Amino acid sequence: MKTFYVKLIVVLIAAIPCQVYSQDANLQQLESDMRAASGAQRVEKLIALTDAYISAGEYEKAGKFAEEAADFARRINASGWQAEALNREGKVLVVTGKKGLFGKDKAAGKFRQSIQVARSMNRPNKALVLDNLIQLRQIAERSGKTGEVADIDAQIARVHDIAETLPTAPAPVVDQPLTQEVFEKEMQALNQQINSKLSTQQINSKQRLEYERQFAAMQAEQKAYKAQIDKMNEEQAKTALAFMQQRYLMDSLKNEANLNALNVENAELALRESESKRNFYLAAFVAMMLLAGGAVYSFIRARQSARILSEKNKIIRAEQERSENLLLNILPALVAEELKKQGKTSARYFEDVSVLFADFVGFSMIAETLTPQQLVSELDTCFQAFDQIIAKYNLEKIKTIGDAYMVAGGLPNGGGSQLRDMVNAAMEMQKWLSEWNVDRLRLKQPPFEARIGIHRGPVVAGVVGSKKFAFDIWGDTVNIASRIEAAGEGGKINISGEVFKVVGEYFPCHYRGKIAAKNKGEIDMYYVGN
Repeated sequence: MKTFYVKLIVVLIAAIPCQVYSQDANLQQLESDMRAASGAQRVEKLIALTDAYISAGEYEKAGKFAEEAADFARRINASGWQAEALNREGKVLVVTGKKGLFGKDKAAGKFRQSIQVARSMNRPNKALVLDNLIQLRQIAERSGKTGEVADIDAQIARVHDIAETLPTAPAPVVDQPLTQEVFEKEMQALNQQINSKLSTQQINSKQRLEYERQFAAMQAEQKAYKAQIDKMNEEQAKTALAFMQQRYLMDSLKNEANLNALNVENAELALRESESKRNFYLAAFVAMMLLAGGAVYSFIRARQSARILSEKNKIIRAEQERSENLLLNILPALVAEELKKQGKTSARYFEDVSVLFADFVGFSMIAETLTPQQLVSELDTCFQAFDQIIAKYNLEKIKTIGDAYMVAGGLPNGGGSQLRDMVNAAMEMQKWLSEWNVDRLRLKQPPFEARIGIHRGPVVAGVVGSKKFAFDIWGDTVNIASRIEAAGEGGKINISGEVFKVVGEYFPCHYRGKIAAKNKGEIDMYYVGN
């Protein structure tokens, strides 16, 4: 028995999937490979590293990596690797001899846990289970637990499927032939007929033993007849032979009837087996149909979900586009992008910017003749027209203050003051107002006449405050543009001398002379147009 277990241990050690490294192996490289791996491959590397440290005699590190492998395998539901790691933990604990609370051996617990995890799998690792059982047997044997050793031996036998086989019945011994030649031939013919029937029929071992028992009884009876025939004369022998032939024929017919019944029973079994197969195939077909139906249903639901998700994404993109457009209506594109990325913007200095102010003449008197709703509606109509004009020339609307309208050119990229675009926009604004006033006068409504003033120079631009963002510009250029607008007349475009230096060669201008501006002294001013 001892020799058997020694051989069994050698076989199991060769079957366990682990790589044994020599003491001079590059353990650092193994650890590097382990850290670079993931999933089940990482567990495999951890177990290989454990084996290498066990081989090197560094059991503390081996125990640490085995514990890490078991925990990681449990978290990723890798039961096979978890059982392997628990086996390694047990082997390290066997060598180090650590005990648990109340004298319980931790190593035995790890081996039992490894067996439990391995047996929970659909196809357990037989070699690993046997190795765990052998380790448990050695622990029990060292502790003197003979009852536990016997129980483990029984488990090892069950794993190996050890079962004693029944001995086969010896073949019946055939007696020597009779002296009478005729009797010998007849008996041999009957025996061969019965043996042929037995060999050609499909019967099980139990039934064959029964027929062989009956045949042995017939042979015993034959021996008795032989002894009697030796004492008979020829006539008596012939009579006995005829009687025995009749007896054998009757037994043969009886056996044939039994064999026929057996054939019927075998046919019924085959029929039932066929019906079972048919039922199995039918159940398999129904299961496949159910699976196919479930797959089709899942596919339809997935497509519906994808369509709903696509529609929701379209709505989200539309809302994002609306938000973008709304933000760009409030802020210049460069400032809006900076605000989205950083949550704030910084003020910037621009060297050359054109500034336009437009203001309606006699607006207070007009307001007295209209209701507040009518007044706001008229302003909205006028300012919407102005918005379309300045968008045409890529100018930047800064803000409206009451009936005043403020525009800047050369923002936000600082590429120049856009003075020619600014003057063209101002001329279109005046042209639109004159055409609009024709209709208003026909309807006996008060006309809207705008003073427009333009100046150029440096400004500082940016967003102020953290609520309700508003882009604005500041500087002396803005103040002078406001003074030039105030010094103009309704229906005309008043520009400064700085603007005239740039646009004078492109537009007819009328010099007004030096005009006093509030807090700014005298400024050269020009009217654009005849």
